[in-house]
Amino acid sequence: MKMFDKNKDGRLDLNDLARILALKENFLLKFKMDACSQEDRKRDFEKIFAHYDVSKTGALEGPEVDGFVKDMMELVKPSISGTDLDKFRKALMGHCDINGDGKIQKNELALCLGLKLS
Repeated sequence: MKMFDKNKDGRLDLNDLARILALKENFLLKFKMDACSQEDRKRDFEKIFAHYDVSKTGALEGPEVDGFVKDMMELVKPSISGTDLDKFRKALMGHCDINGDGKIQKNELALCLGLKLS
């Protein structure tokens, strides 16, 4: 996680995510990652989260987390190994799964990205 956190604040912001994402059709690349206003960042976050929350439960789990992680990692390394994906998934879960339920709740991911949802 530390290798992606360019401003060393302990969180991945949308700019950090933009550097991590690299698929040609990567959903996250559709967004302006350097959005200046908090409202723009919140709007983009809501769309991004909704895209990966296929089950519409308000949390990313299982394959939803895998898809999010894969999209993030393929920017850095287009042909990422399964082992590297597993390592990053574990790091992301360790950092973002604050309540330890094995899922990344919307508010947990927002907190990791330095966004205040309200």
